[in-house]
Amino acid sequence: MFRLDPPDQPRWLSLSLPLLLLLLLANVVLLAAVLGVFGPDPLSDWSGTPREPARLRQQVRTERMELQPAQPNRPASGAVPEPEARGGAPAGKVLAAATKRVAVAASEDQCVEIGGFSAQAVRRAAEDLSGGSWQVEQFERREQVRWWIHLPPQPTRENLERKLAELRRRNVTDYSVVTSGSAEAESFTVSLGLFRERERAEHYMETLRGQGVRTAVLADAPHPFTRQWLRVRGADDAARARLNDLRQRYGAETLLACGAA
Repeated sequence: MFRLDPPDQPRWLSLSLPLLLLLLLANVVLLAAVLGVFGPDPLSDWSGTPREPARLRQQVRTERMELQPAQPNRPASGAVPEPEARGGAPAGKVLAAATKRVAVAASEDQCVEIGGFSAQAVRRAAEDLSGGSWQVEQFERREQVRWWIHLPPQPTRENLERKLAELRRRNVTDYSVVTSGSAEAESFTVSLGLFRERERAEHYMETLRGQGVRTAVLADAPHPFTRQWLRVRGADDAARARLNDLRQRYGAETLLACGAA
């Protein structure tokens, strides 16, 4: 009895069947990975380093990002922005303000006042101070004075004129005339200076005696009085030398810083 064997299958067919099964299995795994079955980064644990999306998130750090408002008046490209000092003000402005304060303080230190002039003497003193780089201002100040240097009262105007002429011959020009009494019995007193300090009044008395004025009287006569003053702004050494000369010549007050009185 004869047995019929099946025909031999081709060799390529026997090899392709396992490959088809492996390809099908790979497609199934890939589909599962796309659907997220293995997590958002299935390959991160295998390779030891995160893939591109995770690395990008770590680099950006979106939780630390803050949206800044637009800055007005931004400097041009390439310009170096001005540094800011404490309080937010630009350092250049702070330096300019400090320089201005120093300049103002220096200007105030160079401002001096000299006073106690009569109406006639203050005009001559202002003329003596003219011609410099400084500025001279005249003003009045109401003061409480006590010490008064004057000549004895003269009963007639003729006597008064002789006394005034004598003073002018002795180069005493800082004086004023005070009239008192009624029209029928007028008297004329030549005032030579008013002082707040007795020491300065006595010093001026010595100056008058050196000029030959022997009849001057120092009286204690406190009363308010308006006197003429000069304010000199920007006083340098030359201006101070002139002021000291005026103080000696007219018996004016000691130099004061502006506003000190």
